[in-house]
Parts: sequence; C-alpha cells; structure tokens
Amino acid sequence: MKKLYYGLNKISNAICRILTILIVGIVIINAGSVFLQVLNRYIIVKISDFSFPWTEELARYSMIWLCYLALPIVYREGSMAQLDLVFDRLGKKGKMVLYILTRILCLVFIAVAVYYGIYIVQTRMMFKSSILRAPGYTLYSAPIFGCVVMTYEIITEMIGVFSGVLEPFYAGGKRQYPEPEEGGESR
Repeated sequence: MKKLYYGLNKISNAICRILTILIVGIVIINAGSVFLQVLNRYIIVKISDFSFPWTEELARYSMIWLCYLALPIVYREGSMAQLDLVFDRLGKKGKMVLYILTRILCLVFIAVAVYYGIYIVQTRMMFKSSILRAPGYTLYSAPIFGCVVMTYEIITEMIGVFSGVLEPFYAGGKRQYPEPEEGGESR
C-alpha cells in the first residue's frame, strides 16, 4: 500500500506543478485586468472616450477559477482551517475513526457538488458571458474541476494514512508542496 501511495503522490506532485503554473498565470491576468480597469476609471476616461468593459468580467471569472485551482494544493498542504479541539483529545483509534468519518463526509459532499455542477454546466451550455462571450461550460466548470482534483488529493492522503506513511489530520505537514523526497520526509 505504501508503493501505491508513493505512486499517487508522484502524480499529485505533477498535478500541483501544473496547477501552480496555471495559478500564477491567472493571478497575472487578474492583476493586469484589475490594474487596467483602475487606469481606465481614473486616467484613460478623463482623456479619451476609450473604455475597457471586459476587465471586470475577466477579473471576476479569473478569481473564481483561481479559487478552485488552489483548492487541491491548499488541501494537500493542510492549510485549510481546522479545529483541533476534538481530535487532539482522542486516542489513536478515535482519531482514525474521526478521520475516516470526516473524509467520507468530504467525499459525499464533493460527489453532490460534482453531480449538481454537471447539471449546472449542462443547463448553461448555450450561455455566453455578456462581454467576453466566453462559453458557459468554461465559466461554470471550475467547481467540477476543483472537486475532482480535490477528490484525488483526499484519496491519496487516505491511502497514505492507511499505509502508515501519514498521520490522520497531520498529513499536510508531510505532504507540503513541493515535496522534497519520495520518502515523504519534510524539511
């Protein structure tokens, strides 16, 4: 089972590298469009009639994609907010039971989100954004993409916990991105 975890973790590293590149690109696009909108509102409009109406829409949709692309990395690193009050007081078996319960609930929630996300994408296939004319499926598929990659990260973490490589609720400490070595030792 450890071999399976290390194999899945290598794939996870590659996914995180790709996501990081996409996130950096989207942050640059987002910052550029917001900066252009500020220039437009306070400088360009005063000297000409030229306008950039698409910048607000681009910033909005890029921010949505940014959040859903970052979600798997944040989960992998253990950077999400969590309350240690309950599981710090539990024994080893209690922690494992609570861990399994919370991960099953997460996977159920993700399954529901993906199911309804696909429904929303199907109903918005003909939709195009008002200014950019971006197709609806590209705008509404961000939650589906984020949830699918998040599921992969949850399953990888669970296999790591069940194989004994990772500790329940503290896996993010060992799975920091980028992971230094295959053995999972953090710096």
